Amino acid sequence: MIYVCENCKFLFERQGEVFHCPGCGSAHIRPADEEEQRQYIKNRERAR
Repeated sequence: MIYVCENCKFLFERQGEVFHCPGCGSAHIRPADEEEQRQYIKNRERAR
């Protein structure tokens, strides 16, 4: 699942439960909406 941090806006992908943002450590994370998911996939493809 793809998540976004409400604090730093970091997009990341994880399996299972997530409690903190790996970027800033904030506990304010949520599942990414459709547009955020598209952006994450686009960025991931660019990085390859």
